[in-house]
Amino acid sequence: MDDPYSILEVGPEASADEIRANYRRLAMKWHPDRNAGSREAEERFKLISEAYSILSDPDQRQAYEERKSEQAEPNHGFQGFDGFAGFGAFAGFAAFTREKAASMFMEEMYVLATELTMQNVGWRDIAQELAKRGCPESTAAEIARAMEQRRKAMVRGNARPYFLRSAISGALGLALVSMSGFGLFGLFGIIGLFMFLSGTYNLVRAIYFMTTGNAPRSLV
Repeated sequence: MDDPYSILEVGPEASADEIRANYRRLAMKWHPDRNAGSREAEERFKLISEAYSILSDPDQRQAYEERKSEQAEPNHGFQGFDGFAGFGAFAGFAAFTREKAASMFMEEMYVLATELTMQNVGWRDIAQELAKRGCPESTAAEIARAMEQRRKAMVRGNARPYFLRSAISGALGLALVSMSGFGLFGLFGIIGLFMFLSGTYNLVRAIYFMTTGNAPRSLV
């Protein structure tokens, strides 16, 4: 007698992160490509995908909980779920096809690749991780490279105005120090020195991000 929570091996109070982690683990275990010719694996994979589609969506999860509560009332005589017969009809959701389950799995691979690339993991390591989870190797490599390129483009795009602001700040600071006759203990000298040092530091950081495309640690 299964429901979405038992299928994903989590409790009703499970967080979104716990639900996602268990989906990834179980989808990898039961992925048809890892269980060639197994009808049980294919059906289980579809059921795991359907459970995740419900529990990963706050609105669908709430709707499921409401229907479950209604069925649990004495006048309704809650019967639960009967294994692979599916809970879709009970909860009001259409049964998953293999194609829909595979599409959801691939979307999750993109999410995982995004998470890893924002930690500055190299695309080859990301591709290897995706392949371990059942993603075809060629597709895993394509996803990993695409996500790395997207991350680098985003980081470099954000670093350009940061570079400009830092350069201006440093130049103004140097000008203030110069105007004070390099009297660093005067008010303008102190302000100028601070602006120059801060601008120079941030300028170096901006150059680093523009050169490497690595995500800042604050985003990791």
